[in-house]
Amino acid sequence: MTRDEAVAILISPEGRDETKRIYHLRRAFELVMQTIYAGDHTRDEAEQLVQGLAALAEEYFPGSAETFSIVYGRRLGRVISEVYGSD
Repeated sequence: MTRDEAVAILISPEGRDETKRIYHLRRAFELVMQTIYAGDHTRDEAEQLVQGLAALAEEYFPGSAETFSIVYGRRLGRVISEVYGSD
């Protein structure tokens, strides 16, 4: 793919929409991570936040459950273990 082809995809309506969904998912991930690190919730509530984020990812990107688990789930699992201890 050439640079011009990549730019054309990114500026297309579909490309802009996907970029927006990626941005919103990333911001939601950061918020969930900060909320868990704050430690103001129970472990169950923290796990519910992760489940909610996974549902949002699936809504934005259908069929993305495995990718979510690899990219975000493992990291958030480590954060939960760090804050609340091993299960």
